[in-house]
Order: sequence, then C-alpha cells, then structure tokens
Amino acid sequence: MSWLKVKNFWNAFRSNIIVRIIGWIYSFINFWLRIAVLALILYSAAFTIVASIVLYKGFVYVYDLYDSVEVLKDSQPEMSKYMEALVDSNPSVEIKHTFVPLDSISPNLQKAVIASEDAGFYFHPGFDVYAIAEALNANRISGKTKFGGSTITQQLAKNLFLSGERSWERKFKELAYALLMEHELGKDRILELYLNYAQWGKDIFGCQEACLTYYKKSCSKVSLDQAINLAAMLASPGKHHPNMRESRFMQQRRAVIYQNMFPKKDSVLVDSLRQLMAPPDSAQKAADSLKRLEKKLERAKKHAESGKKAATAKH
Repeated sequence: MSWLKVKNFWNAFRSNIIVRIIGWIYSFINFWLRIAVLALILYSAAFTIVASIVLYKGFVYVYDLYDSVEVLKDSQPEMSKYMEALVDSNPSVEIKHTFVPLDSISPNLQKAVIASEDAGFYFHPGFDVYAIAEALNANRISGKTKFGGSTITQQLAKNLFLSGERSWERKFKELAYALLMEHELGKDRILELYLNYAQWGKDIFGCQEACLTYYKKSCSKVSLDQAINLAAMLASPGKHHPNMRESRFMQQRRAVIYQNMFPKKDSVLVDSLRQLMAPPDSAQKAADSLKRLEKKLERAKKHAESGKKAATAKH
C-alpha cells in the first residue's frame, strides 16, 4: 500500500514539474515574442517617420530645382551664380552683360558655339555619354583631369546655379538641372541662355558685349570668321582674345570648330580654311582679298611668260 502511494506521489510530482517547465518555456517565448513585436512596431514607426522626412526633404529639394528652372521660361536672371562669385571675390570688378534674344544673335555665332562646345547639342538629352567616355579616356592617357565631357546644357546649369566646388553632390545637381532644363525649356531657349551668360573675357559676359567689345558691332552682324574666333576663346576666356592669330591654342580651337562645322566631305571646307587664316575682318572681304591675290599672281605669271618669249625671240 505504501509503495502505491509513493508511486502516485512521484507521478503527480513529475507531472507538476513538466507543467511548470512548459509554463516557464511558454512565458519565456511569450516574453520575447512581445519584445520582438514591440521592436518591430517601434522600428516600423521610426522607419515611417524617417522615410516621411526623407521624402519631404527630397520633394522640397527637387521642387527648388524645378522652380529655379521653371522661372527661366519667361525671365532672365540679372546675374548668374558664376558672376556673383566673381563679384564676391573682386568687388571692384564691373560686369559687362547685356541680354539679347536668340533671333538677334547671328546664326554664324550660334553654329560656331555649338561646333566649339557641344557638336551634338541638338541630339542628346542634356548629357552626352560618348563625350564623357572620350573625356575620361583622354584624362587617363594624359594622367591629369584636363578634359570634361560637359554639354552646353550642363555648362549653363553650372554657370547659372552652382558654385565652383568639386563634389558628387554638385555633379548630381548639374545633371538634375540639365535634365530639367531640357524638359522644361527646350534646346533653343537653352542655347539663348548659354550665349547670353557665357564668359567671353575677365569681366565680359554674353555674346552681345563680346561682339561690341572685340568687333564694335552687334552680335547679329558678326561674320563667320569672327564668330569662329569668338567661339574658339570660350574654352579659356580669361586668357585669350578672339584675334590672337599667333596663339597655338586658338589655332587648334579654330581648326576643331571648322572641322565640326564643315566635315571633310563638304567642299566648302577648303574655302573656309582660307578664310580662317585671313585677318579678322569679314569672311567676304577675306574671300575678295584671296581672289585679288590669285588674279595678281596669274597676271604676274603671264607677264613673266611673255617676257621670256620676247627675250627668246630677240636672241
């Protein structure tokens, strides 16, 4: 009888221990499940708040970019960011700048600038992957960062809106501005703004002031040769003058512009190269001077031949 009691007691004790262990395990799992669920809820709430802040700041950031571009549809800024930086660095400088509409700018100058700065201007969406690849390859060969693949649109974005610092954020903004301008403004408006805010001297901005300063005429009246001279100096406007005929840099730039404007298959290229080496007057005067010179040479040749024949006959 006593053995049966012991056995019953042991079974009851063992069952009680198992129940308690199961209870402890359940409590442990339940506790950590609650902690995990609470952590997930807190994480979700924090993520939602952070994501909302990021989205809001992103919206404000993009809207500011968009708004800066949108106002350019119907108005011109008094000064570009680059002009402002120039004035800040040298308060005594007097900026020379006059805005003129695109239809008042000579087609010669428009084409020469495109040939100089961005030959594929009317065919890319604001950036030129091929030009960037070429620039990277040229920099790799030279071992220095000497060449850039920026389009006219990117250059305009940099001049109008951005500082001169080199950073990934600035490059991102440059690309964002370029894409927005292509979408909102169109090619002709971008070209109009570029020609009016490009630097053509230490204190000269815009093609109108450049033409008045260097050629004493409006930008609507510049010749092809003068337009190419002006376009050639855009790569280094602070150091070069459009009439620097002895400058190797300017000679190379003019050659590139002519090559882009008049491909080799174009027979006009030969005459254009002759005009290139003429004094910086007008293309027509250069051509007329060349014709007069050829006529003089022809007359001199005939005169020499006739004199030789007369001398032979006399003997």
